[in-house]
Amino acid sequence: MNRRILGAGLTLASITALALAPTAIATAAPVPISGTVTTAALPDDDGLPYPRQTPLPPQPFDPADRSIARGAIPFHEIAPRVNGWLGSEYVSAEIVGESTQGRPFYLVTITAPETAEQSAQQDAWRDAIKHDSAAAATDAALAAGYKKPIWFNNNIHGNEWDGTDAAISYVEDLLDRLDAGDPEALELVEGSRLYVTLSNNPDGRVNGTRATALGLDPNRDFITNTTPETAVVRDLTADIQPLFFIDMHGYTNYLQVEPTGPPQGENYDHDLLMPHAYAAALQIEQDYLAEFSGSGFPLYNGGIRIPYRDTPSGWDGFPPIFTAQYVQFQGAISYTVELGPGRTNPANPTEDARRLEHNREVGHQVLDSTLDYIQANEAELIENQIEIFRRGAAGEPLREIPANPDPANYPGPDQWAALWDEADVTGTEFPRAYLIPAGERQSSRTDAARLVEQLLAHGVEVQRTQAATTVDGVDYPAGTYLVDMHQPLRGLANVLLADGSDITDKVPTMYDISAWSLGRLWGATVDRIGDTGDPALAVATTPVDGVELTSQVADSAYLALRLEGVAEVRVLNALLNAGVPISSVGDGTYVIDPSGRTAAVALASEFGVDLAATDGDLPDGAAGVSALRVGYTGSNGSGDTFLALSQMGFVDPVFVNNTFTDYDAIDVLYLGSNLAFNTSEAQVAGRTALEAYLARGGGLVGASGPVTTVGTTFGVFDATRVTGRSDANGIVEVDTTTDGLLSGTSEPAAFFSSPSYFTGLGENVRVEQTWGTYLAGHWRSATNAATPVPVPGPVEFAGQPSVISAVGESGSRAVAFATSPLYRTHPTGAYPDVATALLWAGPEGEGVSPPTGVSFVDVTPSTQFYEEISWLAQNRISTGWELEDGTREFRPVTPVARDAMAAFLYRLAGSPDFEDPTTSPFTDVSTDNQFFTEIAWLAESGISTGWVQADGSAQFRPLEPIARDAMAAFLYRFGDLQGKVDGAPAPATSPFADVSTDNQFYAEIAWLAENGIATGWDGAGNDGTRVFRPLSPVNRDAMAAFMFRLHHLGQDV
Repeated sequence: MNRRILGAGLTLASITALALAPTAIATAAPVPISGTVTTAALPDDDGLPYPRQTPLPPQPFDPADRSIARGAIPFHEIAPRVNGWLGSEYVSAEIVGESTQGRPFYLVTITAPETAEQSAQQDAWRDAIKHDSAAAATDAALAAGYKKPIWFNNNIHGNEWDGTDAAISYVEDLLDRLDAGDPEALELVEGSRLYVTLSNNPDGRVNGTRATALGLDPNRDFITNTTPETAVVRDLTADIQPLFFIDMHGYTNYLQVEPTGPPQGENYDHDLLMPHAYAAALQIEQDYLAEFSGSGFPLYNGGIRIPYRDTPSGWDGFPPIFTAQYVQFQGAISYTVELGPGRTNPANPTEDARRLEHNREVGHQVLDSTLDYIQANEAELIENQIEIFRRGAAGEPLREIPANPDPANYPGPDQWAALWDEADVTGTEFPRAYLIPAGERQSSRTDAARLVEQLLAHGVEVQRTQAATTVDGVDYPAGTYLVDMHQPLRGLANVLLADGSDITDKVPTMYDISAWSLGRLWGATVDRIGDTGDPALAVATTPVDGVELTSQVADSAYLALRLEGVAEVRVLNALLNAGVPISSVGDGTYVIDPSGRTAAVALASEFGVDLAATDGDLPDGAAGVSALRVGYTGSNGSGDTFLALSQMGFVDPVFVNNTFTDYDAIDVLYLGSNLAFNTSEAQVAGRTALEAYLARGGGLVGASGPVTTVGTTFGVFDATRVTGRSDANGIVEVDTTTDGLLSGTSEPAAFFSSPSYFTGLGENVRVEQTWGTYLAGHWRSATNAATPVPVPGPVEFAGQPSVISAVGESGSRAVAFATSPLYRTHPTGAYPDVATALLWAGPEGEGVSPPTGVSFVDVTPSTQFYEEISWLAQNRISTGWELEDGTREFRPVTPVARDAMAAFLYRLAGSPDFEDPTTSPFTDVSTDNQFFTEIAWLAESGISTGWVQADGSAQFRPLEPIARDAMAAFLYRFGDLQGKVDGAPAPATSPFADVSTDNQFYAEIAWLAENGIATGWDGAGNDGTRVFRPLSPVNRDAMAAFMFRLHHLGQDV
């Protein structure tokens, strides 16, 4: 049995804070998990005039800033540089968010001054383009007066510094031209709003890392939004609604400018995007060659590299996880620019400075060329953006471009058409709607709410049905969420919710992942309905602008929690961390002990989780679970393993590597990466410590490779992995074993990357899940074109084990996942599986106490001190009164008689062995009194002395109600016998206004107050004082509370 208390001494008010505590390590805003999504934090600035010129606060100098070694502008110098620009009426500067480590995100806007009225008009036109696109298309005033929003984002990869320096160079040059009255510069700012995010990843810029401080690549995070760096870009994307967007990167040795190569994303209107995207890239190339062909830096085949033209496989724009591909859903021409060359290795400061200066000049030129192209083509670009939104709102089918298209059929530049071949052909059939069911068909009510929050954060329009409806023979209750696909952002809505496609035959290799569906991987049930040409669903709806979950908690002493979603996992961990006894009864259900009811109700309300009634009778096989300190392998203090564990509510995961030896500090080990050992002294010690941990029954959970290696090496189980291609990834249906470990939590689909399955299983190995039908992604059955050696693919994997469990001879438990449940913190629908595995593999906990006591018909969960009375009954300290029908009453507001008080304390002491005296210590208590033993024990123990009479005898007055001051004396003396009284002198000032320091029981009453056993009542007039009412009788419910608190004094509960 294990009873690790994490966060001991919690008050009820702090339990939710404990549940959220792991997210505090991750980001200034909560990590987006369980009922919480990083929603738009940008202020509503519509109608505010330009310029907006509050100076940026200074940032401290950091001598370790890695920008300095690169020779780039250090982060602390950016704010003063920007503040120097505020002398210009064309410049606005704002802080639009904060990084994980607290550094600001700067947004600089350059535009001609606008009054509040003019600013409001620009914002109204922007909104009309998206939400009233049919009218916007014919609005002459809009066409003449709308200022083009153009956005340049920089430094999203922290150790790709040069874009920031190039953007600063461009801004300063533009301001010089404006000061000089340059007509082209003035025309630009009068007809445009130029937005520049100077450093999208300031932590990475300072730390010299590609990733953010969370250890995640932000340029892979654009639909998950775990990082604040991507959340702010997501929010700015909706706010700016750019016409053209550039994300400045490095380094590729030579300048590279998108559009991307195939496969192209399925959900874009490429006929309105590709012609100008490619033509703009060609103009950048032309200008680059004119300016830099003699610079001595390498060219790519005599020019720059344009992936659409030059990279037939391996630099695609298929997934929406990249910045440029995400922003493109706003109808923007959007691409990534890769500067080159990069840093020298080993470092050569002179050469690094030369490269940085070249990249700064090239980046400057890219921005100049882009703006020249936009100025020359602005009318058509705006028309195309409006048309994209109009098609979405109208629900028109996507216009697929065939291979080798006739450019005459497509407006705009035609250079792109000759390059568009079969690999580029893409498209999708939009449904009429997606339904996220309410009621019993919804696999997770909390995950569904979280999914809706994420859709809203991305600007997707969501409605909720006001009545029940039936679609294709399926009943949907009122309250079902409806995503009508006739909306401006239908491409973004579909890319988030659709399964995706099998694109294996499109190209040999992909740049990154090929499937990502929130509809499949975020734990909610999502139904695809009809075709985009179908009529609207015939049901009344209301728009959804936020999600509020309410919890339903049963009127029951014992409560049952089902791990239906991430919110439920967090509630379970928070209760365990607070020391509440909980038992697993299988099928993803956990029973909460009555002592934890108050905490459970508070957490259920906070997270919107339902708690069902259960009688507390545990089935065979039920086991206590415990609060876990999880050791993990992966990136220290960051990365998807650490973040996912923290998001689930596992407190302070402990980093483990091959020199780690303190396995006593952890309860279970999660292997997100391999543990390999050499013969060095430190690693031999690490291996020995791991072996000892497993030998004493330590548990093991994680990825298939690391768990299989460690499990087979140290004799926990036998299994062999069969691997597919390492670059294969996607979404697959899975079949979960009935009555298995994951039968109550597993979703019908899973994400995988670098797939494998298990064979050669030992007798102690159980198959928990198998591979099913492959749904979407890129999964080839050959290693590569040059060496087409067959390797297992989707057909060979089907039916093979994807998750296994085992119990070794030492009692060590292991669970290995061949799918990828924690991948980049994205497939959160699998979090309950991982939590279940960890709790099963960890040490067994105390578990709930079975209902051995009695129950009272006059005590319900709404009764004051319900938990305390239930505890008394559970421990048979009080049995109440039996009625004629066999039920029992507690009579909570009845005063406690002194004889009953004696019985309560005797039972609280554990009914100690005690030999009754032959003569009663009290003249009014006969030896045949029903509570003679208890009263005599009280006297023998010195807890009660009664009233001494004139003749020297004593009376107990057993049927009189016990007064609160006498109760204090009894409890104090009882506590002293139990070693709970430290003997400290009573305080000089009374805690109660009606108890003077010379009261005969002052020390005892003060001790009760100091230890939280008695709190009294508010004083008269709520003047801030407290009163004790020493001579008032003690009611039975209050006595239950006093005894409960006394018993648990000094314990972590």
